[in-house]
Amino acid sequence: MARYEITKSLIEAWYYTFDCWEGQEESAYEDFLRALRREPPLLSEDQAQSIQNGIDFEKLVTDIATGTFKPEWEGSGQINPSSYGDGEEMGHYVYPKWYRAASEFGSLLKDAQFQVRIHRPITVKGIEFEIHGVLDALREGVIYDIKFKNKSFGSLDLAGSYLGCSQHPFYFYLVPEARKFLYLVSDGNDIYIEQYTPEESRNAWDVIAEFVDFLESAGLMDLYKEHWAV
Repeated sequence: MARYEITKSLIEAWYYTFDCWEGQEESAYEDFLRALRREPPLLSEDQAQSIQNGIDFEKLVTDIATGTFKPEWEGSGQINPSSYGDGEEMGHYVYPKWYRAASEFGSLLKDAQFQVRIHRPITVKGIEFEIHGVLDALREGVIYDIKFKNKSFGSLDLAGSYLGCSQHPFYFYLVPEARKFLYLVSDGNDIYIEQYTPEESRNAWDVIAEFVDFLESAGLMDLYKEHWAV
């Protein structure tokens, strides 16, 4: 029997068609269709930079957590007069932007496993699916996901930001022994942590069932199956 891959990214592209800014509905739907066809998104320069910021912040957090981060040394060109002839150059270490916030998450994630790729089959409405995911970090039954906000927290309403997200329902299904999911969110200066447990999260089956209903009602099931067969 055929099996079809499904990811939180695809579901989130679908969700966004209902949650986009007013006047952006057509653009959001086109973006979803591109995701359904597994085509790269059409990004503005600002959108591409926003994505890159998230990648850079996550790498900084991971490097700090794993002990591979090393600050850059900026020499002054002058010799330390107290170095007693060993020629030690004066200067200082230079830390990247976002270091303070990233270091807080890095400390939290020490000894975690990073970039854990995992998949697991699930049958929904007679269709065989395979949920695929990449966990940013996993440690002792806790799943962590690192998020970067390109707007300062002062301009955002953070509480419950990820309540309707498909990511933690999917990842709880992928890691059934997990007892908590933490979204680690930062704007580069401040940090915010949003926590979910399996008991207070939606069921992955229900999320996929709604998606199946939509695909069938919109006449998009064949398009999905064409591009997402495992």
